[in-house]
Amino acid sequence: MKIAVIGGGASGLVTAITAMQKARSENKKCEITIFEARDRVGKKILATGNGRCNMLNTDEAPFYFSRNNFHSHAIRSFDAESNLAFFADLGLYTRTDEEGRVYPLSNQATTVLDTLRTECERLGVKTKTDCEIKSIKADKNGFALNNEMYFDKVVLSCGGKAAVKNFNGYDLLSQLGHRVTEIAPSLSKLNTADTKDVKQLQGIRHKVTLTLTVDGKFVTKESGELLFAKYGLSGIAVMQLSAYITRFGKKQKAVVSADFVPSFTSDELEKAVQRIIAHDEKQRCENLLSGFMPKKLGEVVLKSISINPGEEVGRLNEKDVAAIVRKAKKYPFPIDSVRSFEDAQVTAGGADTEYFNPSTMESKLHKGFYAVGEVLDVDGLCGGYNLMWAWSSGRLCGESIIK
Repeated sequence: MKIAVIGGGASGLVTAITAMQKARSENKKCEITIFEARDRVGKKILATGNGRCNMLNTDEAPFYFSRNNFHSHAIRSFDAESNLAFFADLGLYTRTDEEGRVYPLSNQATTVLDTLRTECERLGVKTKTDCEIKSIKADKNGFALNNEMYFDKVVLSCGGKAAVKNFNGYDLLSQLGHRVTEIAPSLSKLNTADTKDVKQLQGIRHKVTLTLTVDGKFVTKESGELLFAKYGLSGIAVMQLSAYITRFGKKQKAVVSADFVPSFTSDELEKAVQRIIAHDEKQRCENLLSGFMPKKLGEVVLKSISINPGEEVGRLNEKDVAAIVRKAKKYPFPIDSVRSFEDAQVTAGGADTEYFNPSTMESKLHKGFYAVGEVLDVDGLCGGYNLMWAWSSGRLCGESIIK
């Protein structure tokens, strides 16, 4: 049996390894070739987790977006424990942080890629780099790639448009009659509608709690470090919110409100500010919030409610203090858009999962054609969930092909 795997990323490598391991265990003859358009396989793996590779997450909470929970069968069948055992069998060991994020003990993404490449070589999986598959045709005997290579089965594991310059995976799907849902960048930075404030704060980092509302309705909340940029907002908490924002229409108004002092309630913060004023009424307002947040950020809060940072705090009345607290606890940033695919970590949307079997990853339109990983309309939040989907869907597919 000849199998082609189109795309040498995380899901493609694991699909090939699992299929070859399964074939060997059942004494079945199998020839697998991975086709990679770039000059080497696994390049996106190297960029994950800031080069450390956040491999997966042990938290089993539902952090995925997929139609009719398409992802569930693969994630249940090949859960975190199963994937950790898979990598341990290949000689790769891991550590888990307090939030369930799993990293290689080496703390280097290259270790993960080298482990997968070495196993492919050991199993005799062929790899062809700088080889773009531009066409795929199906007939009763199998599949023709680029009108010259013929295979019994084909796996599409080419990922998505995020952080990729040239991408034709959706064209290949269309050539086989598969529908592609609307795609959009996800886990990306956010452009704010008004950049005046963020430009003043460019480069400042601060731990906050962010609340997302769309058309005035609460959607979700995230805590973490907020990074200000000249275009808007960045940081992991912001990227998590982008996964929700990208799913709303452009006409809907998204607002991210920042609580700059999440460790204090509003009442606690108001009493603390009043104590600071009482301690020294002649100090300038510019220092009023510097015990809670970066000084420049505190000044922006004051200016937003027309308080001059240069005036003395003794001139503030109770209404002024209440207004300062309200703004420090809920500073609104109207969002213009999620930044482009170039800045995104993952693609929202993809191959319509209605036409794939969640128990096998096989197409319902063409027997012997499979899709795994990000090319499908499945994506997760930050924290290792997208690589988890790559491993789990790839392993499910690899076993299903040989069965």
